[in-house]
Amino acid sequence: MNNTIKQNMKPEEDFDEIEKDVLRAMIILHGSAWKSDLYDTLSTIWRLKGLDFNGMIKASERLPKILEGLEGKRILRWEKRLRGDLSRREPIEDTLYYLENVKDVSDKLSSDHIVLKYRSKVMGYDILKI
Repeated sequence: MNNTIKQNMKPEEDFDEIEKDVLRAMIILHGSAWKSDLYDTLSTIWRLKGLDFNGMIKASERLPKILEGLEGKRILRWEKRLRGDLSRREPIEDTLYYLENVKDVSDKLSSDHIVLKYRSKVMGYDILKI
C-alpha cells in the first residue's frame, strides 16, 4: 500500500458521514466516476439511508468542500476531461473523479452495510455465496 495513502486513510469512524458516502459511491462505481454519475449515486445512497429532500440538499451543498477535503487527504483525485455526449456533435468538458488507491478503500468498505444494500436493492444482486 502506498505509505501516503496508508497514513491518510483513517479508520472509517474518523470520516465525516458525507465523506463515507462519497467513498461508498466511489466503490460502487469501481473507483472512478464522472461528476454526474457520482452525484446520482450519492442521491441514491441518501435515499436508501432515509434522508429527506432537505437533508439531501444540505448534503449536496457540502459536497464541494468534502471532495476538496478528500483530495487534500490524497484519497480522491479529480481532473477535467472531455466526455462524449450522444446528444451533441462534440465532447463536453466534465470532471472525472477517481480513488487514489481503490484496493485500500474497497478493503475497508466493500462489506459496508450501505454498499451491500445499494448493490442488492439498486443493482439487483446479492453477495455471491461460494
